[in-house]
Amino acid sequence: MLQENERSLIEKRLLDERKRAQDSIGHFDELSDELRDRTGELSGMDQHMADYATEQHEQEKQFLMASVEGRRLYALDEALERLYKEPEQFGLCDVCGKQIEMARLEVIPETRLCAEHAIARDEASDADADPREADGTAHPA
Repeated sequence: MLQENERSLIEKRLLDERKRAQDSIGHFDELSDELRDRTGELSGMDQHMADYATEQHEQEKQFLMASVEGRRLYALDEALERLYKEPEQFGLCDVCGKQIEMARLEVIPETRLCAEHAIARDEASDADADPREADGTAHPA
């Protein structure tokens, strides 16, 4: 169980990271609006296909980054809810129930896994991935 000073530190980190994620999402929204406006302005003109493709790629990239930040914001909100509703359970690994190291919580305050189980999850994800997808040689069946 976290000590009161550790709990306060983690709460502050979660709130700081939440603010950062919200700011990033707002920034991505502004960039997306800017790109949409530029694309709209150019739609009536004779635009080179490469320019159009670049604009489309930028829009997709902004959407992807905003989506990642959105998922992080959701995880941060869930962590804050756990911290407030069940403070005695916060910081316990979802897999083994052991206390997650404070150093790990300081870096990834929303984590639900100890380092050992996070590594195991990542290795399992890597093993499940089709290695051909990484180099573009995978073909649909």
